[in-house]
Amino acid sequence: MNEPSLSHDSAAGDPLQAAKASALRAAEELRSAAAQKTAELRGAAEAQAERLKAAAGQRVQDLGERADEFREIAGETLGQARAQCEEFMAEAEKMAREKPRQALMTAFGLGLLVGLLLKR
Repeated sequence: MNEPSLSHDSAAGDPLQAAKASALRAAEELRSAAAQKTAELRGAAEAQAERLKAAAGQRVQDLGERADEFREIAGETLGQARAQCEEFMAEAEKMAREKPRQALMTAFGLGLLVGLLLKR
């Protein structure tokens, strides 16, 4: 009687073992597919990061060039403003020497006007 039950258990064990082996193979295939997909996604992410890094580097370079242009323009403008200021100072000094009363009255009038404007 013992023998028939052993054969019955081994018959029941074979399908379970086959199912277990099949499940293990499926799990291994899933792990392999997941690892492959992870590698693909990592590669795509790294490629995208490199493209973004290159684009950012280009933008930084472009902005640096524009900043240099603005710096140059600002320097030129400052030089022109200084020259114009020196011209006005020389002209004012010349006028003050040639017509001191008119220069004094102009300065008084401007001072009075600025004072009234600031008082408001």
